[in-house]
Amino acid sequence: MKLGMTLVVRNEADIIEANIDYHLAQGVDFVLVTDHGSDDGTSEILARYERDGVAEVIRDDREGHRQSERVNRMLRIAAERYSADWVINNDADEFWWPLAGSLHDVFASMPEQFGQIEVQRRNFLPRPDGPGQFLDRLVYREAQSLNPRGLPLESKVAHRPGEGVKVGPGNHFLLTEGLRMTAAGELIEILHFPMRDFEQFERKVLQTGLGYEQLGPDSPEVGYDQILLLEMYRSGELPAYYRERMLEEESMERGLRDGSVVLDDRLARFMSRLREGALPRTRPDSAHARVLFQSTLQAPLELEQCQRDLMQREQELMQREEDLTSAKEEIRMLGEARDAHQARVADLSEQLYIAQQALYALRGQAFYRARGH
Repeated sequence: MKLGMTLVVRNEADIIEANIDYHLAQGVDFVLVTDHGSDDGTSEILARYERDGVAEVIRDDREGHRQSERVNRMLRIAAERYSADWVINNDADEFWWPLAGSLHDVFASMPEQFGQIEVQRRNFLPRPDGPGQFLDRLVYREAQSLNPRGLPLESKVAHRPGEGVKVGPGNHFLLTEGLRMTAAGELIEILHFPMRDFEQFERKVLQTGLGYEQLGPDSPEVGYDQILLLEMYRSGELPAYYRERMLEEESMERGLRDGSVVLDDRLARFMSRLREGALPRTRPDSAHARVLFQSTLQAPLELEQCQRDLMQREQELMQREEDLTSAKEEIRMLGEARDAHQARVADLSEQLYIAQQALYALRGQAFYRARGH
């Protein structure tokens, strides 16, 4: 099983190395990256992975946030050049976390009947600036993640690539029908770090929002959230929006008490072990994880088979009931025919008796006449 990942990046030098290292450690076999005009050192970081043979980088400096076009171009490469079995459509600030085992374990356990999986994202909240990488500081997330419009945060999709398979705007869904969605999307969740510090957040709002504007109003790429954040920037409201989401000590403790904030340092601990070289290549629970995943993913298929078998049995029972009803009707009709025949026989018997009596009478009369009486 070959697992690929696509990325469209622009000026992600603070996070791109951690993202690629993490996903390679989780069993991603190759990474396809479209570098959209980076000038902050991202291109140089990506070049190292290209030299190591684990990434292929496409430089695309055209204006406009043409994410779908760029992702779908990489999907064709993943299918045709790398023979990928599954592809994760990722962003630089998203880390796909498996319930157990590794990402490779999850996707290798997928029955062939399933062609896509929809995965929920968890927003990590910003903290006051301090020393160390964002991974070490940002260990608190929302219990219920919302987008800038206050709606539930959109999920992302991974899928089997193939001829004609296309991903929609934002990597949230497929434009192609026919790939069955697994019902066990909770086997993976996405740890999302959109706000690592205000400078990074402001830069991302500008470059992404302007990228959507450059496409024009008729573009199929939507970007409602990014356009909304760009409007906040232009109206001077973006710093306040950021501060509202920043966890100071008091708001953090309050959120932990009322359950709106969750301590989640899984990624920080994972990356710490990875940097120290203490992370085994295969997680110790991988074998058990695959058994768990296979059982979980096979369950709905087995249920469907049971339902099909039950429907077949019900149809057979209905057919037998119909046959029984027909047989009963035939017996009833035969009974009626028998009764009619019996009545006819009785009638004929009576007529025969009358005829016999008349015959006896005629014979008697003939006998007396013959005797001269």
